[in-house]
Amino acid sequence: MVDFSDKFIAYVDVLGFKGLVADAEQGKGLALADLLKLLELLGNGKERARFDQHGPACCPYAPRIEKNLDFRVTQISDCVVVSAEVSPAAVINVISHCWGAVIELLAHGIMCRGYIKRGKLFHTDTQIIGSGYQEAFLAESTVSAFKHEANERGTPYVEVDVEVNEYVESQSDSCVHEMYGRMIKRDGDTIVLFPFRRLQHSFIVAGFGHRFDSERERISNKNLRMNILRMKERIWSFVDRSVPGAVSKANHYIAALDAQLQVCDKTDEIVRILESQT
Repeated sequence: MVDFSDKFIAYVDVLGFKGLVADAEQGKGLALADLLKLLELLGNGKERARFDQHGPACCPYAPRIEKNLDFRVTQISDCVVVSAEVSPAAVINVISHCWGAVIELLAHGIMCRGYIKRGKLFHTDTQIIGSGYQEAFLAESTVSAFKHEANERGTPYVEVDVEVNEYVESQSDSCVHEMYGRMIKRDGDTIVLFPFRRLQHSFIVAGFGHRFDSERERISNKNLRMNILRMKERIWSFVDRSVPGAVSKANHYIAALDAQLQVCDKTDEIVRILESQT
């Protein structure tokens, strides 16, 4: 029977896409083929088939209703709608999908904004209908986490609705809690996906059968630093600096990347200390 379902719903939008399209049409910047490849990072339509075959990718042993989590991904132009059943496995896989898309686009200098909530939805391969989708769509433009100015709206983050956060925190599955904690950051009562922590170098200091290799760790940290610097360059390359709003959004990402560069500096210092002790 055709009916609305109670689902977790994510709406994620690529920021600045209108300008990227305008440049592509004039033969400047990214070509159409490049834009299409970037948009595939939001979702390629094969996700449900993978769930059908293998089950959940993130927290595979978390409680679920259906093996495929009723997981749906619809990518339309510069945005994507993701939905799944209401279960611990489903909520963490919706969040993980969005978090992965954000960090993949970040690597190319592209910023995103979005909203993840719970609501009513009818979602098939060809149709998206329901108040849950409409509410997520409207909430996306009002995200204000980590705002630099008191009246700033539309900051470049994917916000997790308070009801979704409460659902996650009420669950007992340890994997769901662990993975959720890795993918979010809190700004007071507001919670957003925060991929920047992924940009950290980790290493094993010492242990049975392991010798600390300071040069290898130094090179690895150097490569990470270079990747972060390239991300900063790519972000600015897509920003029209004559538009204050665009510059403001970029500054959010730049500040977060600068913080990770400081972590790289601290890592170099730790490596120097460990090297002197070996």
